[in-house]
Amino acid sequence: MIDGIITPALRDIDYLTPAAPYPVTPSGLTVHQNPIYRYSIPTDEQPTLLIADYITDHNGNFIVPGYYQLALSDDREFLYLIESKDLKAVIPVFKIAENEREVRKMYAKTKELTKEEKKERAKKKRKDKIQEVINKKYAKTGATPPQEYIHMQATIEYVKDGGYYLIMYERGFIRAWGAIKR
Repeated sequence: MIDGIITPALRDIDYLTPAAPYPVTPSGLTVHQNPIYRYSIPTDEQPTLLIADYITDHNGNFIVPGYYQLALSDDREFLYLIESKDLKAVIPVFKIAENEREVRKMYAKTKELTKEEKKERAKKKRKDKIQEVINKKYAKTGATPPQEYIHMQATIEYVKDGGYYLIMYERGFIRAWGAIKR
């Protein structure tokens, strides 16, 4: 120290930043470093499944009644039963179906379009331009624009003949069926 001048290396941390009464993250991890968020499903917008009865298996494990999120894995081979960001069960998918017309619209690159498809494409372009203007207005204020509604549904039913629970997952144009053997 020369003539009362404190060098930056000797400054106290409290001098640089105001002290908080409690640390922001007590564990030292931020929210997105937590494995629950790092390896979670892509969005929180998944259909909700209501399970009314206990579901047990031969090992004595069970799923308690309640509300669960039902998510489809990225490879579309499993359904995930999730409760409060905790994975409760992994259910194999035995059948998957997609609406062919919607799939064709998504993956069509160059083909002859019918008049109806041309009209739909023009409407979509107009709608996208309007949405782009709305997104720019929201970006100026810092708010997030509302998302479009996607049809979602999840159902469960017990099939007496086979002794299993049939679970149907539907989100957008994808449908998947899984089963839990009792």
